[in-house]
Amino acid sequence: MALASPAVIVATIDKAGKLSRRIAPDVPTGEVRALMEAELKAALKAPAVLPARAEWLWQGPADPRGRPPFGAGTPVILFAEPVSGSRNAEVQQLRLIRADAMQRWTPEAEAMVRAILIEATRPGAAGLMVTRVSDGFHSEGTVAGQSESQFFLATEGGSPATLVVQRMPGQPPSITLATGEVIDRATPIVPQTLRWRALACGLPPVLPDQLTNVAGLADDYAAARLSLGDCGRRSTR
Repeated sequence: MALASPAVIVATIDKAGKLSRRIAPDVPTGEVRALMEAELKAALKAPAVLPARAEWLWQGPADPRGRPPFGAGTPVILFAEPVSGSRNAEVQQLRLIRADAMQRWTPEAEAMVRAILIEATRPGAAGLMVTRVSDGFHSEGTVAGQSESQFFLATEGGSPATLVVQRMPGQPPSITLATGEVIDRATPIVPQTLRWRALACGLPPVLPDQLTNVAGLADDYAAARLSLGDCGRRSTR
């Protein structure tokens, strides 16, 4: 959402006005649609300077009282698109990019989003998503239990990337990624970054047929996928 949103905003809700059934007759049972009004605290990403206040429509599960779960005073992060033609120049109209594009604010969430937006400005970041494993090899080391596997990856942007799995006796596998031609520059993969997402969401479940019988390669690939963890991608309405 951080990449897809024209605006990423930290705000504090002032008012969550539930729309009546007459105004919003199509809202499913158990959900509520509300006009959110808020004070903007920070624009982590924006196409232009924004006014200090904003409003937008939100729809989602109601709380036990049948009201929006985001009440007055709730800090939130918005992934949104500014809407032109506002009736009040001091209040920015916003449109959430997805049903779940209003998230509760935490310092950790803001720090993660800021890091992702900074990382996205670096050369090649936009096309890093892995599309397939094109080749790979496995080599044993000079002592028992020492080995290295390299997996050559195709990416959306066409830039080379290599996943490296190294094993040393008595240690967990080392999983690193090189995003250029020089494998020696492979670096560890930090969770919840674009590099991590490119692998966790892009690597296929299994190796291509021509690599499955290479000794040691399938085990190292499985270890890499386990180390990366769940992609975290979720479907939305």
